[in-house]
Amino acid sequence: MDAQSLNYQRVIDDALKILYSHHYRLMSRLLPRVIEQINLSEKELLEELRASPIGQVLQRLAAIAQGRLIEQRERILENIELVLQLLFWAPGAEDYSVPRAFWESELGRLLSQAKFRAYEPNELVSITQAAHRLGVTRPTIYRWMDERKLEYVRDEHSGRTFIIRRDVEALRQQLQESA
Repeated sequence: MDAQSLNYQRVIDDALKILYSHHYRLMSRLLPRVIEQINLSEKELLEELRASPIGQVLQRLAAIAQGRLIEQRERILENIELVLQLLFWAPGAEDYSVPRAFWESELGRLLSQAKFRAYEPNELVSITQAAHRLGVTRPTIYRWMDERKLEYVRDEHSGRTFIIRRDVEALRQQLQESA
C-alpha cells in the first residue's frame, strides 16, 4: 500500500469507529443483552467493521478518490449520501445538515475527492461563474450551497470548489419563472 492508501485506511478506520461508537451507545440503551454478547478484541472488531457493508462503501469511495476505481455517478453519490446520513442525521430529525468544517476533515476531503471524480469537467462551473449566471453574489452561492439548493464538489488537488452546472441551470430557470 502506498502512503495515501495507508492514510485513507486510517481515515476509514476512524470513521468506522465513530459510527460503531454511536451505534453502540444506542444499542446499549435499546438492547443491552445483545451488546453484552459482543465479545471481540479491538483488532477483531476493526476487521469486522472493515468487512461490514459501510466499511466496504468507504473502501470503494477511497479507491474512487484515489482514481483507482471508476463507478457510476449515481452509485458514488448514493454512497456518499449514505455516509453523510449515518454521520449527521440525528434520530427523530426531519433532515440533516453537514457542517462546513466537516469538508476540511480527512474524511470530508476523501468524500469530496470521490464526488469530484464522479463528474466530467464540462459538468462543473466555478463559484464565480455560477454567481454570474444566476445574477447573485458569491456569498449567496455559498449560502445556497449550505442550504443544499446548489450541489457542489471540491477538487482536493487544486483546492477549488465547483458547482454542478445542471443545478445552476435548474435554479436559473426556477428564478426566472418566479420573477
